[in-house]
Amino acid sequence: SDGHGAKKWQSTDAGIQSHAIKAVTAFLGCLSTEMLRLPPIKESISDILVLLEGVLQTKNVSVLIQAADVSSKLVSSIGNSIRQYPILEIVSPLSCQLSAHQLPTAISCARAMNCILNSLVTARGSTHAEILETLERTNAVASIVSALQSYTPDVHPLSYLTEMISLLRTILWIWPSSRYHVWSNGNLMGKLAHYCLATETTVVAKVLRLYAALALCGHGAMILLKNKVLMAKICELVGTSHPSSTRIEAFKLCHILLRSSKGCSQLMTSRCQPIVEGIIDAMRAKDDKLLVTEGCRTALLVLRYAGNHHQCFWSNAIDKVLYSILTGRCLSSHQSDKVLCDDELFDMVSKNFMDIHPYVWDILGYLVVHCTEDHHPVRKGKGHSLHALISCACLLATDVMRKSSPMTLSKDVQEPALRAVLMMLLSPNGYIQYEASFKLSEGLPYLGDGYLNVLLSSLESNTTRSVATSFDSFKIMTNLMNLACLVLSRPYHNLLNKRNPIDVLSIIIKECLHNNIHITRSKVTSHLHFCFEGSSCCCYLGEEWEGENIVLYYGLVGLFNLLRSTTLVCVQCKRKLDVGILCHDCRDQYTEDFLIVLQRALSQSLSSGPKLYIAHILSLFGLCGSPSKLGGKMSSALDNNDLADLELLLSDGESINAHTAIISARCPKLLPSVKCLLGSDEKVKDEWGKSVYRVQMSDRVDSHALKKILEYTYTGFVMVGDDIVKPVRTLAKYCHLKPLAEMLQKEQPRWNSDYTRYDLTVALGPVEHSFSDIILEAQSNEEMKCDHGPCQLSTPHVHSHKTVLIMSCDYLRALFRSGMHESFSDVIRVPLGWQALDKLVHWFYSGELPSVALDCRWNNLSSDEQRSHLNAYAELSSLAEFWFLEGVKEESLSAASSLLGSSTSAAAVEFVAFAANLGQWEMVEAGVRSVAHLYPRLRDSGRLERLDEELLNMLRTEYVRYSQHGGGGN
Repeated sequence: SDGHGAKKWQSTDAGIQSHAIKAVTAFLGCLSTEMLRLPPIKESISDILVLLEGVLQTKNVSVLIQAADVSSKLVSSIGNSIRQYPILEIVSPLSCQLSAHQLPTAISCARAMNCILNSLVTARGSTHAEILETLERTNAVASIVSALQSYTPDVHPLSYLTEMISLLRTILWIWPSSRYHVWSNGNLMGKLAHYCLATETTVVAKVLRLYAALALCGHGAMILLKNKVLMAKICELVGTSHPSSTRIEAFKLCHILLRSSKGCSQLMTSRCQPIVEGIIDAMRAKDDKLLVTEGCRTALLVLRYAGNHHQCFWSNAIDKVLYSILTGRCLSSHQSDKVLCDDELFDMVSKNFMDIHPYVWDILGYLVVHCTEDHHPVRKGKGHSLHALISCACLLATDVMRKSSPMTLSKDVQEPALRAVLMMLLSPNGYIQYEASFKLSEGLPYLGDGYLNVLLSSLESNTTRSVATSFDSFKIMTNLMNLACLVLSRPYHNLLNKRNPIDVLSIIIKECLHNNIHITRSKVTSHLHFCFEGSSCCCYLGEEWEGENIVLYYGLVGLFNLLRSTTLVCVQCKRKLDVGILCHDCRDQYTEDFLIVLQRALSQSLSSGPKLYIAHILSLFGLCGSPSKLGGKMSSALDNNDLADLELLLSDGESINAHTAIISARCPKLLPSVKCLLGSDEKVKDEWGKSVYRVQMSDRVDSHALKKILEYTYTGFVMVGDDIVKPVRTLAKYCHLKPLAEMLQKEQPRWNSDYTRYDLTVALGPVEHSFSDIILEAQSNEEMKCDHGPCQLSTPHVHSHKTVLIMSCDYLRALFRSGMHESFSDVIRVPLGWQALDKLVHWFYSGELPSVALDCRWNNLSSDEQRSHLNAYAELSSLAEFWFLEGVKEESLSAASSLLGSSTSAAAVEFVAFAANLGQWEMVEAGVRSVAHLYPRLRDSGRLERLDEELLNMLRTEYVRYSQHGGGGN
């Protein structure tokens, strides 16, 4: 002891060390759970760690191996209690031995480290931070990578490979920052792919686990998915010819690859059939519960997204497989083909709930909601499995409604079955929708009129108090699902109109949008927790289409279907109307209150499902589309004929001017035909000598409807009165404006369809006819190949459109109208580097300034590369002042500030000097704040020599402020 309580092992004698380790081995063999609570035992374990810390630094190979093995045994013996002890003290010496030339030493130390790290998976964040610091200091990942790259079967034992793979997998699973060093190493990824393609089952399973940890990084997942040979192998590994353990690991890897729509598309486009066949076979494995579960989980994730793989599942009799899962464990083998009546199946499922059932209902829900109108999914032959599944789900749903308390049945029984029924009622397939509606309506009369009153009273009570407990969360969710099912079943439409639950739903929706009610599906169900295993990073994962807050989604579904079934009655005062659903007296109040809340919600960060339902609800009141900042700017172009180059001629002699740049991006159906574009007589000169395309419209086109279509095209939003809905809807269909046509048709939003935001970037693409009339050239010496027709420019540039530019830039508007030499030039040299110009053009055409993702790529860029990105925002901020670019300065500052928080100190210091040179003092201040805490170190290292005295004073002042508020010292 050093006299202050800390102990150190001092003996360097190998004999004494070996004897001590043998004594520890015997001691650990005698431990029991009860003994671990005794103070003397706890003190002994602490002393053992002191011993191991010292012995693991010896040079004796035999003793090192013994110490590493004892370390593993210690962790195994005391389990999670290991967190009570200073286990970190032995992580560092173990990590240092990973690069040992003596293979037995490296193998034992890797095994011990893996055992320790796995025991600390759920430890506190501070513990994980300390371990990560140790791993980085000892270059643990680099040592493992080197070992895997140098592995040769003829020289190294197989255990060397497997232990290193297992340890690397554990590190990648727990610490996201370590993944970059693996997926960015092409040599290592090639080696791992080679190991996966090997025939050794043990190695393949371990590599699959490593890939699963690596795929938690979005970039890592994309690297794996791009390797077609590897993906083919993984799809083969889920098949029947491989051991169950290997198939399970392959399925778990697929779970992570399928977390994003992009991953699903890449995996299923080329390898759909073998994956589906493997999934179906796994789901049929009656004697392997784990394999069935993993097969069901994979099917659930795949079927979330639309695609041709749905047809593949139907072709492989997925409905029959789901039916077999529900009945398979309750029927003997000779009864497996028995056809149960609806009541028998319901009785069996409701009384014999199994953990696998929620997956069945989720899979069924995704199958039916994606089932197309022209697909007839009923299987020929006796049994009609789909009919039985629909009937069973509906009987479960009506049974839930009959219960006096929503907690009578398990959450995992109620929610998935109710959700499946709701998805049946939302299915675009007429057969499925009819079957579900008919079966549900059979049970509804038994509930009586009083049920609706109870349901609405319960929902009203939730709007008057905080939804804090899990009971309240589940209750409000279940009530909304029940109400949505009732609304979608025809017999209740008139009754619901009389009861008027619209006010209740409106209040719930407003509470959700103000975030006073926020309930996620995973909060009330347990079978989906596997979707969130592991710590993801660098992910481009879209959330569920319904969004995180499922109460909001279910409320919107119910409200939309209530409103669209309401005809000729004011939803507010119940007065009878000739047209519409809102009388003149109620319109102002309703518009200023609830409708404006919904319009604002369209600009919130909601997922596509809620946004689509909000847009469709607003369209029922004549408000079609979503007002946007960029759309508002483009609205000025409607009345601006200066740059108009398209003339739409109506049969009555009237003509309407438009701009090809906007029309090509938003409504290309209105453009001239290809023949005209190639130089026919349809391109003429106007009275000022400007080239104009002319398009003759059909005599059936209504001028008012066409103006509404153009207003929607230019702004993304239009008000359509009841008197003009029909001609606008007809023209919207002709123009392929699907979102507008569906809103005016009062159609149900299609599941998993995207919410379209206002965007003109399509006009920038290298298409044959881009209608570009101006080129923006960057100040750069780089060379760039242009894909834009006959363009000869080799410097970085963008083919742009004056119409779009002048709507967002007062400077360019004045320039183009000035009559000066520059106004007639085809090229404008912009005082920006290429990175900055690229971001600026994106802002012109999308209304948003691109930001750099703060992911592992950014964290591993060099200081010069980071500085280049930061400087681009300073350039933009400077130009915004000169060109009068509204909002660009603020957005640039926000983007730069977020990057500075994770930039290298060298990049930040260089950026401060660059921003100061441009006079961007807000950015200078942000940069100074990001490095102030490092001032003493930067000063001593000489990195501040580039800064002038004014900047140094700013940095000193900020450091003093930081120190006074509890910051660290030197």
